[in-house]
Amino acid sequence: MANVLITGAARGIGYQLAKQYAEAGDRVYATYRNEATAGPLRELAQASGGALTLHHMDVGDSASVQACAAELADVPIDVLLNNAGVFGGLETQTFQNMDYDNWAFEFNVMAMGPFRVVQNFLPHVLAGEQRKIVTNTSQVAAHAYDHMIGYSYASAKAALNRLMTALATELADQNVIVTLMHPGWVKTEMAGDVADIEPHESATGVRQVIAGLTQADSGKFLKWTGDIHPW
Repeated sequence: MANVLITGAARGIGYQLAKQYAEAGDRVYATYRNEATAGPLRELAQASGGALTLHHMDVGDSASVQACAAELADVPIDVLLNNAGVFGGLETQTFQNMDYDNWAFEFNVMAMGPFRVVQNFLPHVLAGEQRKIVTNTSQVAAHAYDHMIGYSYASAKAALNRLMTALATELADQNVIVTLMHPGWVKTEMAGDVADIEPHESATGVRQVIAGLTQADSGKFLKWTGDIHPW
């Protein structure tokens, strides 16, 4: 049994990851930001027999992250899964119409947010047996991806990628595995039905990849299929 912390677990990929890990017998610490959208996750927790618990954490707020880390102070974490993300819509992040407040918001949540989480939960990860930090990112962050999907979103994810590769180097001597994951183009509220795969398919693939991670995978950008994603 592994202890798994998942951010942004109320919906979409995060919800499916929490559900599947709990059903597999792991102990899941599922975090959420908005109480209004946490209903299904709360029901999942109530039906889990204690395998899954809910914890409020806004990754965009340092005090909130610190409070959650303090709440779980004595909990070793085997897998820390940075999943929380936001998207302000394409209309807010074109060259002709850039909403700079939204850009700052997306950057705070998706680049600075995971960094905050790692800063505050690293002692928990070091106390765990697997020492895995996996961060869901996006193909739009890759230079090799030739379809622009929003300047704010893409630049925030690109910054996230660089932060995590730097952390992979910094934490290598502590045997921490820091890996970036493209979970696929998933049919979530963010992407809609035009996307390729269902959330449960993505979560299944992501879990399989995480299970097989070794120190040699630290700093890599992987797909939910286990393939290397080009930078």
